[in-house]
Amino acid sequence: MSILLSVGGAGAVDSSLFKQKSDKNAPIVFQADEVEYDDKLALTVAKGHVEISQSGQVLLADTVTYNQKTDTVTASGHISLLLPTGEVVFADFMELRDSMNNAFAENVRLLLADRSRLAANAVRRVNGNRLELRRGVYSPCDLCKNDPTAPPAWQLKAREISDDKELKLIEFRDAVMEIDGVPVFYTPYMSQPEPTVKRASGFLTPSFGNSSTVGFHVAVPYFLVLGPDKDLTVAPRFTSRGGPLLASEYRERFGNGYLDALGSINYSNVGSGNNSTTGHQVRGHINAFGNWDIDETYRAGFAAQRASDQTYLLRFGFGNPLLNALISRAYLEGFQPRAATDINAYLFQPLTPGLGDSTQPIVLPVANRNWQSEPGVWGGLLKANANLLNIVREVGTQTRRLSLGGEWDRTFRDGIGGEYTFQATLRGDAYSVSDLSPKSNPDLPSAYFPINGMPPGERIGYNFLAARAFPQLGLTWHYPLIRRGEDTTALVEPIAGIYAGPAGGNRRRIPNEDSLGYEFRDSDLFRPDRLAGYDILDTGQRVDYGLKAGLYNKEGGSYRFLIGQSLRAQPNPFLPPASGAAQRLSDVVGRIVLAPSSYLDLIYRFRLDKSTLSNRSQEVGVSVGPQSLRVGANFLMVPAQQLNEVVTNPATGQTVVFGKREQLTFNATAKLTRYWSLAGSETVNLTNSTNLINGVATPQSSNKSLYATLAAIYQDECMAFISAVTQSGIRSGDVTPGVSVMFSVVFKNLGEFGGNILSVSGNSL
Repeated sequence: MSILLSVGGAGAVDSSLFKQKSDKNAPIVFQADEVEYDDKLALTVAKGHVEISQSGQVLLADTVTYNQKTDTVTASGHISLLLPTGEVVFADFMELRDSMNNAFAENVRLLLADRSRLAANAVRRVNGNRLELRRGVYSPCDLCKNDPTAPPAWQLKAREISDDKELKLIEFRDAVMEIDGVPVFYTPYMSQPEPTVKRASGFLTPSFGNSSTVGFHVAVPYFLVLGPDKDLTVAPRFTSRGGPLLASEYRERFGNGYLDALGSINYSNVGSGNNSTTGHQVRGHINAFGNWDIDETYRAGFAAQRASDQTYLLRFGFGNPLLNALISRAYLEGFQPRAATDINAYLFQPLTPGLGDSTQPIVLPVANRNWQSEPGVWGGLLKANANLLNIVREVGTQTRRLSLGGEWDRTFRDGIGGEYTFQATLRGDAYSVSDLSPKSNPDLPSAYFPINGMPPGERIGYNFLAARAFPQLGLTWHYPLIRRGEDTTALVEPIAGIYAGPAGGNRRRIPNEDSLGYEFRDSDLFRPDRLAGYDILDTGQRVDYGLKAGLYNKEGGSYRFLIGQSLRAQPNPFLPPASGAAQRLSDVVGRIVLAPSSYLDLIYRFRLDKSTLSNRSQEVGVSVGPQSLRVGANFLMVPAQQLNEVVTNPATGQTVVFGKREQLTFNATAKLTRYWSLAGSETVNLTNSTNLINGVATPQSSNKSLYATLAAIYQDECMAFISAVTQSGIRSGDVTPGVSVMFSVVFKNLGEFGGNILSVSGNSL
């Protein structure tokens, strides 16, 4: 084996000194200020800035001695050993054998690849892949700059510590955790994956808590690695008043997609939090998602969300979905340069008490195909779309719909700065309806159906075919007036749009499945078709007019304003009466956006009554302050609806007549120090109004405070601590308003410890 020997930096010679027998092909690079060699003893002594490098390992020391007979290297004085894995070992004395694969050292300090630290009285290195430490201390925390001798934020002391590079496992025996130098926890044995390991089988941090609905509960999750592309987490949970529960999550990655499935099973009494066995049954839920790429154009996937009953998710802490309904979906999607296709199937499960599944729509399927041409077709852009819908129900209306539409757009300018956008659209809809019923579609006129044994006021067929065609022309005009200054640019832009189509086309007996709950907003101005779905047409002739203004400074700040209104040639009685756009003259809508700097963001949306200019609805959002102290507020005000203004949620089939709604939400975040911060929020109900849900008067809230939380957060380079107090005003079945206290501590490279330590009914601790 060839050795490069450099003495005093004067040159290099070929030598067989420091010959190693474990890797005959690995060269050694050796350098020192002074080298002495004894032939009789076969002993080489290097002194002064000694550096030995072999197989990616670098040894630095003041003095290094190599005994060729015993094949042993000893080092002393300012020793540091850089390993190929990135760790650095510091020691007072070190002995190495077999190409430095076996070693012994005293008074050792290790700097790991993630800047964590290990220290020990003695260390052995075995076969190049295992470190064994005696009387060791481990901590990922930085030492205090002012007092390096002070204990770190936390450290783990152990009688023995072993680090197996082949198994990628660190083991502690007789371990004591100290926080700020104070012992707080002892365990005879503990193991953890190396910091470089992203996934490893083992027990995760237990969680525990107490609540009024399930009593005291504790969960001990176990994480199982099934392969490089899949894993399983099993979390048995034991409760004193809610029965045993088993939750699990399976995850798998494929070459073209992923699968993530979460589920649980429980045996308890539905709707009760006591220990009685009356009514006990198997309960549970599933929440699974998957997505796979079929080729470069198409992908397919699904979402499965079901629960055994309506209060299960809230009672056991899985949370309720946004629409208060579980939505299962299967889909196929395709994306091309100028076209898109999507086919979806939906199944809904409402979580509102008293609302069953039988009248919910089962969508099998809804399909859309959209296409647009290259620019330049007759000087503009040509678009086409097709929609197919099939809805079935266990009880109620069965609807099938086919819609075909086309649109041609062209933009042009005049010679004085005006910009015009011309649109011509044509849409045709065909319906096949059977079993027309108010049970599933309560927005249908009551005159079509018998009431209290009396015959219907207007007899119609409940099974029918229907078709319609709807052409529409639109012309939108913009005239931006701009003035540029040294620091600011001002914009004033009057806008007007004319949209014309037949006044007819809507029919009362066509069930409205996808155009429910419309409300006129500022974003609806200057749009030919303002409704989201297909079932209700935005018919007739109208003019939209408004004014947009803005002031923009060169530093990036801006002040923007929009106000507008719509005038129709005839009212559209198919729009909700409280929408603000059903009559000939619409309400006035607009928005104000103020963002002068990064320290202030404000947006105000409004709808004013067309006659009195009183507020019909308001939304205000404001955020003030630097990132170290950010305060925000949101206000929502919506007037009470009339009985004939029923709104049906298309996702759940739930009918609601809303009372007056006024809600105010505050939130604030404050960074107190480098490591400490506070965050808090509260949503307050400002009215005592009730809603009519499925015809039953229901309070909007049993509490002035709908939701409030205050959290204190500590986070440094090696640990995080979160403590939060949360108050909820939600009442649903056996879920009652209450207060909970939570804490969580995360130790870098060790994991998380914490849970809900208190959860009680009522409004205060």
